[in-house]
Amino acid sequence: MTKAVLWTAKDAETATGGKTTGDWSVTGISIDSRKVSKGDLFIALKGPNFDGHKFAQASLDAGANAVMVSDTTGITDTDKVLLVDDTLDALVRLGLAGRARSKAKIVAITGSVGKTGTKEALKYVLSQQGKTHASPASFNNHWGVPISLATLPVDAEYGVFEIGMNHPGEISPLVKMVKPSVALITTVVGAHTEFFKDEAEIAMAKAEIFDGLESDGVVVLNRDNMHYFALARRAKELGLNNIKCFGTDAMANYRLFEANIVTDGSAVRARVGGRDLEYFIGCPGEHWVLNSLAVLGCVDAIGADLVRAAQDLADVTPPAGRGEILTIKVPSGDGTFTLIDDAYNANPTSMMAGIKVLAQSKPAEGGRKIAVVGDMRELGDDAVRLHADLHHPLTAMEIDRVYCVGPLMAELDKTLPAERNAGHFTTAEDAIEPIKADLRAGDVVLIKGSLGIYVSKIVSALKSCGVVDQSTTVQH
Repeated sequence: MTKAVLWTAKDAETATGGKTTGDWSVTGISIDSRKVSKGDLFIALKGPNFDGHKFAQASLDAGANAVMVSDTTGITDTDKVLLVDDTLDALVRLGLAGRARSKAKIVAITGSVGKTGTKEALKYVLSQQGKTHASPASFNNHWGVPISLATLPVDAEYGVFEIGMNHPGEISPLVKMVKPSVALITTVVGAHTEFFKDEAEIAMAKAEIFDGLESDGVVVLNRDNMHYFALARRAKELGLNNIKCFGTDAMANYRLFEANIVTDGSAVRARVGGRDLEYFIGCPGEHWVLNSLAVLGCVDAIGADLVRAAQDLADVTPPAGRGEILTIKVPSGDGTFTLIDDAYNANPTSMMAGIKVLAQSKPAEGGRKIAVVGDMRELGDDAVRLHADLHHPLTAMEIDRVYCVGPLMAELDKTLPAERNAGHFTTAEDAIEPIKADLRAGDVVLIKGSLGIYVSKIVSALKSCGVVDQSTTVQH
């Protein structure tokens, strides 16, 4: 199928304030020359340790229709150049122009945990009702948000944008670019505590997402979160009075009555938008139940079909690295084991959620529940205690074997009961062969850790043994 034109040379020139002599058009945008697709505009960004200008001509050779650069050195296809003063500034201007020309109904999402999974679930249910665009992967920072806006199709009916932060002041400028009509905060917990005085300060940083809303915008909050009242108060201070909430609380607009959590998802009974609904979410875990209510809250706030969205949640599966479940051949021997790939990131709250999913799984006969846990980063002064204390849930939930990966997980290694401790490894690479040698048919394995500890390398090594099936089932 032919891709729709995203930007013509003239439109891109006008949007960015740049100059071009060519008459080209592009159907996509890339900032990674290794992932350029035919028809892309390659944007040569610069950073402390990289310069995309070195790969501009290579991107054209790989099929890009044009490149956006501030230096034309080494480029032979001069009619395919959009010359700008600064490529990041020009990308921001392109994103602003993409937003300005769009009539899509936009939802912006932030939170300490659950942003990407909730974004993907909302994207899916809205896409069943109209053309929907969403931030790819975790494009939620100072370059990811403008790329997401610059790739927003002119005819999109809905848009879903994830906005992240590590420090105060990072969300506000991004959400002012997105200009959503609905702003969701999934929850506020102790993530990135290294950069904040306390959780209350984290909550106020998340509240910056209100800065992009007009006075008639809708705020969707977690009613069960301890920071709900502070967030609601902040919204009202900014003149935002249309505040909706989800959770188990009796005052929640999107209220959970009951959830039957099984190994391939959860059957949910809730009151949503004034009506009682029963639906199934195809992702295992308590956290997904609340996330599903957040999704439906956004669907309701944006004016889409609530009942259809609830039905479509049955087809939602966890994204790769965030709870995706795979059946894989045992590295040495016959049979298969189940892998829960939750390797993208971790903090104490998401770690607990992952352990609960593992605890609720049902290994096949002779199988075990195995946790491979990597360091949780950016926890500040509490890091040692929070890692050591993980022995409580791992023991209470009867996880059979635990592999500790990373310098901070040495603290857990000290506190784990010997019968559950499978060993401590300084790096993910060190743990790969011992884990492969230990696995047997019927095992269920959770892999969870912060991005910087690279437990995703363990996932890749295990997947190389042969993926038999990808599903949401944690049971043979």
